[in-house]
Amino acid sequence: MPTTLITGANRGIGLALVREFQSKGHTVLATARDPAAAKDLKATGAELHALDVADPASIKALAAALKGRALDFLINNAGLGDRADMPRLDYDRFEELLRVNTIAPIRVLDALTPNLAAGKDKVAAALSSQLGSIANTNMSFGLAYRVSKAGLNMGLRTAAHSLADKGITLLALHPGWVKTDMGGDSAPVAPADSAAGLYKVITGAGPAKELRFFDFEGKTLPW
Repeated sequence: MPTTLITGANRGIGLALVREFQSKGHTVLATARDPAAAKDLKATGAELHALDVADPASIKALAAALKGRALDFLINNAGLGDRADMPRLDYDRFEELLRVNTIAPIRVLDALTPNLAAGKDKVAAALSSQLGSIANTNMSFGLAYRVSKAGLNMGLRTAAHSLADKGITLLALHPGWVKTDMGGDSAPVAPADSAAGLYKVITGAGPAKELRFFDFEGKTLPW
């Protein structure tokens, strides 16, 4: 039975991913900043762990709690959104997005690399966004969010070369425009549909030494 860890799992896409991976027979380790308050997540029966991805000490504590435990799949889902553009940028918020969307997934990946190396499938996926594609950028909204996801993609693409030596495969994934607190009610994709597509991509991508950038339907996206 594969073991999968999913961050930011208390709602939205993260919660849908927990349910999807459980339905396919995975043992799911799910994180939230306050697991005790995550009623819907607790109801899934997943193994819960506290994690604030913006806090390095919290990431270190999670790694210590999981020391010696193999992970087949790691899904860095936790993240923040923002639609502001110039000249309305909040630079404190900009820095927060970089901490949570760019640095935190790389820090989590780094901390849990020994766990992935001990697993069978050895796949680490991070939820990026098509808005992080430089080639596709033709609108001004979401400047800080776009930069944070483009930075994540670069970090993962660089890390892929060293982690390939450990047999670890990295994926950057666009979940679609999903009807969540971040995506809004106008979004056309339900969380369950996004999670079902992401499951197929994550478990079906196969090993690779280079980072690949897919959407939830398996389409390759431009950098």
